[in-house]
Formats: sequence, C-alpha cells, structure tokens
Amino acid sequence: MKTLSAILMILSLSNVLFGQTKIPFVRTKTNSIIMNIENEKGNFNGVNDIPKTFSYELGTEKDSLILSLISEQDSIAVMLKHGQQATFQIIREAKGDTATCIFTSVKTIKAAIFDDNYKKLNSGKTIIQAPEVYELINIIFSLTEYGKTGAIYKGTSYYQTVKKHFAPYASLPAVHVLDSLLKDPDNQYAPLKMDSYAFQFKGDKIEKSGVYDRVSWGSVNTLELYLPLLEAFAKKSGFRDFYKQHKTFYEGLETDFQKNINVADMKVWLEKQFPRTKYSAIKVIFSPLVGWNQSANSFLDNGFSEAQAHVNYPFVNERQKTQDPALTRGQRSMIVFTEINHSYLNPEADQYAKEIAKALKDLAMWTTQGKPAASYNNTLSCFEEYMNYGLVTLYYSDIFDKKIAENLRLAMENNMVTFRGFQKFKEFDQELLRLYQTRKPGQTVADLYPAIIAWAGKPDAK
Repeated sequence: MKTLSAILMILSLSNVLFGQTKIPFVRTKTNSIIMNIENEKGNFNGVNDIPKTFSYELGTEKDSLILSLISEQDSIAVMLKHGQQATFQIIREAKGDTATCIFTSVKTIKAAIFDDNYKKLNSGKTIIQAPEVYELINIIFSLTEYGKTGAIYKGTSYYQTVKKHFAPYASLPAVHVLDSLLKDPDNQYAPLKMDSYAFQFKGDKIEKSGVYDRVSWGSVNTLELYLPLLEAFAKKSGFRDFYKQHKTFYEGLETDFQKNINVADMKVWLEKQFPRTKYSAIKVIFSPLVGWNQSANSFLDNGFSEAQAHVNYPFVNERQKTQDPALTRGQRSMIVFTEINHSYLNPEADQYAKEIAKALKDLAMWTTQGKPAASYNNTLSCFEEYMNYGLVTLYYSDIFDKKIAENLRLAMENNMVTFRGFQKFKEFDQELLRLYQTRKPGQTVADLYPAIIAWAGKPDAK
C-alpha cells in the first residue's frame, strides 16, 4: 500500500460512521480507494492484493481524528485514536470477498517546522535547488539495477563523469541495500529521494537540517535508517569533494532554471486561478541525474505554507536548439508546472469528489489498460490528472502567442492520448479551453469545475 500523499483539506462525507458497534464498510469494484486523514489525501492501492485480515499503523499528530475512505460507489469514515484499533471492511466485488482492515494510530512529529527565521528568509520566494545529500542519493541510485532504466538520465557528459568516478564503489553496502529497496520502485524510489532533502552534511556526518523531519508522504523518514551506509559511501568514494568540484555546474543549472523557466510567474497565475489556495514559498528540487518519476508535496507550520516540486532538469536537446525559443520554453516548463499545479487544483477537486465519481464512473472510457493512465485507477485521481494537463493548455494560452500555444497544445494532446493512454484527453482539453476562453469577467479556473465535471458526465461527451 502506498503511503498517503500530502495535499490539503479533509473531504466532507455524508456517510460518517464511528462510535458504533457495527463495522463500517466501503464497497469497490476497483483495486484502489481514496483515503483522507489529517489534511492528507492519497490512494489505498492494491485493495485486491491485501490479505483478508490486514493491519496497518499510521503516524498522526493529533490524538484523535477521522480517517475517511472513498470508493467509486460510496464513502465511510472511522475515528482513529492513539493506541486504539479502528476496524473497517472493504467489500471487494472484483474478488467476491471482504477484507477486514485494522488500523492503529501512533503519535508522530511534524514533517516540517518553519520557525520565524525560516519564514523571514523564505517568504515570497521561489527557490531552485540541487542539494548535496539529494545528489548523493541519486548517484547511488545510478549504480543500482533500477538506475539502468530511464529513472536515471544518461544523456549528459555529467552522467559519464559520475559513472567513471563512482562505478568502482558500486559494491559498497549502500548500493546493495538501496538496490534491494528499489526492487519495488513504485513505493520506494520517490520517498527515498524526497526524504534525502531533509538532511545535510556536517563534516562526514549526515544530519537533519532542523527544518524537515521527512519530505515524502509517510509518517517516518524512509532514508534515516540507512544514513550510516550513506556516510560510509560518501567518505570512501570522495563524494563531498566530487560535489564541490561540480558546484559551479549545479549552480549554473539552478540559474538557468530560474531565468528560463519562470516558476514565480506560474505561482502568480495559479494563485489567480485558484484564489482559495496560497503558498508562502515554492521550492523546486532537482538532480541532473533524475530522468522520470516527478513528485510533489506541501507543508504547513507556524502560519507558513510551502509547496515543493521534485523534478528532473529540463535539458535542451539538439532539436530544441534550432526551433523557436518560445516553443522550447513551453516544452521545458511543462514538467515543473504539472507538479506545482497539483497543490492548487487538487484541493479544489476534493470539494467535488462525489460529482466527479458520478461523471467518471466508467473509468474504462477515460483510461487505457497497459498504459500509464491505468495507474490513475480511481475517479478523483483520474480527473485530477486530466485537469493537471488541461491547466497547461490554459496557462500556455495566456502566456504565448496563438501559434506557439496551439503547437504546444497539439503535441501535448497527442502524447496524453497516444503514449499515456488518457483516451478522452483531447476532447476534455478542448472543452476546458473553450470554457476558459468564454468565461464571464472575474471567473477563475476554480469557478469552471462544475461545468467541466458536468460535461464529463454527459454520455456523449466528445
């Protein structure tokens, strides 16, 4: 089961059951249901794969709170209290049985602490970083079996330098252990990479920065247990000297990102279109070694909110060097925009979860088995991914001339349908653009949600 992905907002539910003797249940035909807890929303994946009696421990800050579960058919909520068991059932129609789930909550610490000094230094800023421990974990990833896939970007001289320097250390325990963890990359790659951002070097030791306890979506830092192995690898391989020698390279990438991919403008546009959602700061964290698996998270403490996007660096290829610079800028901007915008569009979608479930109830019409779209296997996450790339079209329509915006839109629609398998994205995208271009004065994208959801629910939506 995947850990919860932090976004915002607990969904209001009509079917709230707690403090009762009858065991609450949720019915589903799919392999995934939605979970909401303590301002975190995520997917309970692998519903049909768990044993008939399934136990799970959740770390929560509050002593008592509501855990809500939403399927494509109905929803329930149960009360969680520290040290007490909460039991609910999942009726698995695809398997013809019922799984009994026993959840226990334990006290956890805050993911991030933003003191007044941190707030003063970071408020209003867009920060682009290629951090040291983050680069260390990606270098180790590059030496694993998983690193042989496209998860590691190999199209640079920097990668060849990394390979030459660190290949002699591929037999060290840190590589073997992380290689074993990455046998399940869907559940381990992003958390390990993101959680490395919580750490910094102090001499040869790796310690928490004092700001973050963890950066991924769970209740514990997934990398902390392995710090001695990382320290040993860094010391024996000469990693810190290597990083210092390439510091100018990293800083050059940060400067290029800041200059040519205007994340600050994205933030302004998103907060205009989603006026109920504001962030005090945005961070974009990358490694030149990352090839895929972008991810995002957000944090709130002491009146300060921070959205983070963990992305690959958008290197310019040979074709892009010869085309219109505006077209290149749009292509390079897409990855970071589609990570940041989840922190805005998802909270809005939460308010319409029931309407979305009804409109997209036949997911087979919206996704294609055997393609990436199939992993968006509940109605809310599927809708959010349609909106994710639909927002790209709207953003491009505002910042580029008509010809560039059209070229970018057509290429994206083709990729979304043909490669990613979102069957109706072309129709969805063009309807959303129509609604946006004909909106009333003062209307925002957030105001258009009811209309695009209603369109999606029409039998002849096309």
